[in-house]
Amino acid sequence: MVTLKKQDVGNWLLVEYMSTLHNVHEKLHFFENKYNQSWEEFDINNATSVHEDFAKWDDYIEWKAYVKMCEELST
Repeated sequence: MVTLKKQDVGNWLLVEYMSTLHNVHEKLHFFENKYNQSWEEFDINNATSVHEDFAKWDDYIEWKAYVKMCEELST
């Protein structure tokens, strides 16, 4: 029989949460460095762009998902 303490489970959940948050922040920094601008600037530039760039559109969708995930994890 395996016995787990509440503290051990709590620590494991905290480490998992912190790891996920760290990975999300790394992805956000990756996109900020790739485009040399913040999410807000990229969002505005993408919405007002005349030319369609499918690679940017793919990054837009992924970046937006990471922004939303970061907001959800931070609340």
